[in-house]
Amino acid sequence: MKHPFRPAVTVWAIVAVVAVAAGVSGCSQVAALAPVGGNTITEIRYAANDVLVSAGIDILTAPVCASTAGGVTCSGQTASGEPIAVTTTDAALTTIDVTVGSKTVYSGSVSDVLDAAARATK
Repeated sequence: MKHPFRPAVTVWAIVAVVAVAAGVSGCSQVAALAPVGGNTITEIRYAANDVLVSAGIDILTAPVCASTAGGVTCSGQTASGEPIAVTTTDAALTTIDVTVGSKTVYSGSVSDVLDAAARATK
């Protein structure tokens, strides 16, 4: 007795396996995507990353930011093992200090950094 539907079942099985594999492989990529908009902490993180990239600093661990009682602080690490520290310097959370080791790489406006980065991509 012939099974006329067997090839169709095999095709659907292959499609299902490929779909599951594609879905699972995309999980880590989706987790790495940055949000389109952002809150203050996100803007500070973006500005810190822009400062570090503009300064040519090789990053091992990008700064991770958290809200604190006094503002926002971020910490990361360079490829050479130096600590990266980012702190807000005003109550409105509009200015930051970015230090690598004991050297201040940037001290100034968050919006100035983000605006400069946006202009550079046009």
